[in-house]
Amino acid sequence: MIILKALLLLLVNFILYMSFGSFFEIRKTKKWSLAVTTAVGFFAYYAVFALVCLPIMLTYRPLSLLSLIWVVPCALVPVASAIIFRKQWIMKFSDIRSDMKENRTFYIVVAAVTVISAALVVCSYNFTLDAAYYVASVTTNVDTNMINVYDPFTGGWLDHFELRYVFATYYANDAVICQLTKLPALVETKSVMSAVIMITVNILYAHISRKLCNSRTRQVLMYVLMMLTNYMFISIYTASNFLMTRTYEGKSVVGNIALILVFVLFARLITDEERSGRELLQLFVVCLGVASASSTANMVIPAQVCVLFIPYAVMKKDLKMIPKVLLCILPEIVMMTVYVLYVKGWFAIYTFPR
Repeated sequence: MIILKALLLLLVNFILYMSFGSFFEIRKTKKWSLAVTTAVGFFAYYAVFALVCLPIMLTYRPLSLLSLIWVVPCALVPVASAIIFRKQWIMKFSDIRSDMKENRTFYIVVAAVTVISAALVVCSYNFTLDAAYYVASVTTNVDTNMINVYDPFTGGWLDHFELRYVFATYYANDAVICQLTKLPALVETKSVMSAVIMITVNILYAHISRKLCNSRTRQVLMYVLMMLTNYMFISIYTASNFLMTRTYEGKSVVGNIALILVFVLFARLITDEERSGRELLQLFVVCLGVASASSTANMVIPAQVCVLFIPYAVMKKDLKMIPKVLLCILPEIVMMTVYVLYVKGWFAIYTFPR
């Protein structure tokens, strides 16, 4: 029963991501990508959740209230998205079905690699201290029906919120899902979310391979080599290490989904003759979602965005783009500022009224 529930939740997650992402990706007059829709929707989902979660958490309300409220957008967004974009969805899945017949080898390889890699991370044993903390945090939130006010390791009431984790509401969402579905925290984090992240990574790599290579053989080779390189390039702190050993953590989300997605959005921007601004809107959504995934790893996103987008704006003599780019990374800048001030002892957010 737990396995079936986990598989169903895995499917529901991707339906939610596609539903959220459709509002930022699909345009009637332009082609759209299911891979980008899903990836952007992933960050849109967590960005919206953070906006709902933080006021409830910081006013000491119970987890059950957050769960009750979060059910509403999770029900309304897919319904609204299906009503608005159902024709585009039907056409896209029809195109994919036709493409699968023409490029059968590519799809078989992607499916095989995805299933194997997802099975590896789900079945592997993760014993890092951070992994234990995150699973314990989800369990503690569910068992106490509160949000980040108890120490996951000791069970004691925290005097103040730990800023390294409190704004990373990515894990609070796991607690909500566990409370709603009655899944154990270890299954939700280690199995469901690990599979979600690994599948999303494979989808993005397959998308890049198809875009950069015209030859079918080269598409397969590029995809396989990209994944093999990522699997084997493991040291103490690399995206590969987090993907394979700490898959469900926020740092893995940033290093393996966000960084790749920002690159994809940049590539689309520089090849889009109309430059409608859709990519910058999606970039803002990604940055907002990243801020809710990790309070520390999100620091790499402003560096990547500035290295890619600002030189391009200067080269194109489109200086009006620079303020828009800086606005996109504003969530990360705010997060970094708040975190540094907290570490320096300038302020604390207490877990009870004072």
